[in-house]
Amino acid sequence: MTDLALLAGPSALLAAAATVVGAVTLILFFTKGQPWGLLNDIASIVLMVATIPVALAISDVHIADWDWPAGIAAVGVVGMVGASISQGLLIARRYTYKQLLPWTLGFGAVVGVWYILVGLLGVRLGLFQSLLDVLAILSGVSFIALGYGFLRGNERHPLSIVGGLVLLVSSTWFLAWVGLLFISGDIYAA
Repeated sequence: MTDLALLAGPSALLAAAATVVGAVTLILFFTKGQPWGLLNDIASIVLMVATIPVALAISDVHIADWDWPAGIAAVGVVGMVGASISQGLLIARRYTYKQLLPWTLGFGAVVGVWYILVGLLGVRLGLFQSLLDVLAILSGVSFIALGYGFLRGNERHPLSIVGGLVLLVSSTWFLAWVGLLFISGDIYAA
């Protein structure tokens, strides 16, 4: 097992936990206000930064079999870094929520594309079990739907609500499962 895989397992579990914390604090922010918004922004950064080693490690598992995994990882890392920077600028109060929303949602959509590509990669290479591939694809579609809902309306837009709920379940499940696969070393048995 590589050092990257050793990091990816706990990172994926941290990202799964940050997903749940982010969802709870987002709901609290929209119902109660601050400080929940700030806590959601912090959880979002933790989620994105913790997912970077996961993206790289998934790519590393079958990179010799096909050239696309590195490109897929690059898509994910760009989205994750961009979303983290957007959230960081919001925390630092360099820009307003409205000014950063298109950037945050845009980079979130890129992360959604990464999830979809990871699911398709899993199908193509037999990397994961089929349910894990479905969870990745659902996470990606939900990430994009959530962002589109926020962009078209707000947190009460139907796509924001459905996308957020599906994302909460699918992404948390996917990240936790992948984390456990990396920790156990079973990801290499696939």
